[in-house]
Amino acid sequence: MLVIGKTDAFEQDYMAKFEHLATQHGVFVKYERDRAARDLGLHLTKPTNSGQRQVTNSLIWFQMKGVMATTLSKEQFEADHGVSLALEVEHLRHWYLDREPTHLVVYVESVDQFLVLNLQDYISQKWGRQILTLDQKTATVTIDASSVLDEQAFAILLSHADVAQWMKALDIDITDARLLYRDYNLIYSIGTAEERGVEHGMIWTNWLSKMRDEVAIGERPAGFDGGADDGWNVVQRHWQYGGIDPEDGYPELELFKIDDYEPETFTNRWGEEELEEDGVIHTLRNGEEVFGPNAANEYCEFVFGVRLNDYGKKLFAGVQELLRMRLIEVREPGGDEHTFLSSAPWHSRLV
Repeated sequence: MLVIGKTDAFEQDYMAKFEHLATQHGVFVKYERDRAARDLGLHLTKPTNSGQRQVTNSLIWFQMKGVMATTLSKEQFEADHGVSLALEVEHLRHWYLDREPTHLVVYVESVDQFLVLNLQDYISQKWGRQILTLDQKTATVTIDASSVLDEQAFAILLSHADVAQWMKALDIDITDARLLYRDYNLIYSIGTAEERGVEHGMIWTNWLSKMRDEVAIGERPAGFDGGADDGWNVVQRHWQYGGIDPEDGYPELELFKIDDYEPETFTNRWGEEELEEDGVIHTLRNGEEVFGPNAANEYCEFVFGVRLNDYGKKLFAGVQELLRMRLIEVREPGGDEHTFLSSAPWHSRLV
């Protein structure tokens, strides 16, 4: 009688789950025989404005493992905050030297989750070149429980692929490419402002009662007749855990004063000047002072004008090149959609 053992059935089940999870993010590439310490690859795709999917230049490789609930219970997994596996050193050397990184994917049955780890990065950080001479048969690799293979993980993998592609296409360094990836819709919006007859501004909410700051960058008709904080259609909204300096956070932008309001001051008994009204004055790098009223000790809010500086104009030229190469699509300026960025620790993770 021919039977399928528990281990084989388990592997068959989690491989089917993985393919169901990953199929919306790319096209599978499979080895005819398992001889390369990799199970399968995924040629990444990304959605287009037309609803179709564009095939990228990035191929991600995966080595699959599974841990049964009888081996690792949910309680033990939560207590350990992850999974540790003994892997062959020969394979670790192979992954370290590979031109393209291999990602270890571990299915944890007790919590019904896939975890993911970039093996090349992990080996480089833990052993470096010492892995090439490590005199033992196996070594332990640990994956943190927070490194879940989910929608965000696939988005991070795609961002790494795009950044690498844009570096090569534009001959720029990784710092430029990462900022361009984060802000290309914003840069395009500001770069086309004059021809569209709009102006841009930034509202910086400096929270006093929360562990974050907020930045909203929007556009409105040029010469808008209204308050400094009125009429903005948000292009990009940014939450930053621990606070944000609006000029350091957006090195491609020049900030300037757009409100002529000058709060009155008085001299206190110690000969120091204090504001007549409750609030704070923020001094921009160009020396201009902008007053931010205090909202009941909840936050202070500042409004600045925004335009591209020389660095921003360089990045805008890069956006135009990527559009000509058909490597990106931009959001139509003036619409209801906007980019949302969160720099909270739980939104900032590496695969």
